[in-house]
Amino acid sequence: MMSEATLLESRVDKIERDNRRLKLTVGALLLVLAAVPLVGAVMPEQVQDVIQARKFEVIDENGTRRAGLNATGIGFTDESNNIRAGMNADGIAYFDESGNVVWCAPGC
Repeated sequence: MMSEATLLESRVDKIERDNRRLKLTVGALLLVLAAVPLVGAVMPEQVQDVIQARKFEVIDENGTRRAGLNATGIGFTDESNNIRAGMNADGIAYFDESGNVVWCAPGC
């Protein structure tokens, strides 16, 4: 039968082994987590040759749609989501706050 000193010594040895294993595991995990952003920084940027969509929208920091581009034209809106300027195959137009045409050219 083991004496109390031997039992205590074996338990301390096991705790020290577990502690070393835990430190190695945490260290390896930290190295992997630190390497992930570095790998992304080293990889060359991939630029797409073609981007396809039916519509593109620009949204401001408040979530308001400020511009849109689709197959028929491009439009710009104000903070209240009222169209303020637009361009299509017929021409270019500017609108006031009420949506009335202020200026347009050539065939709108």
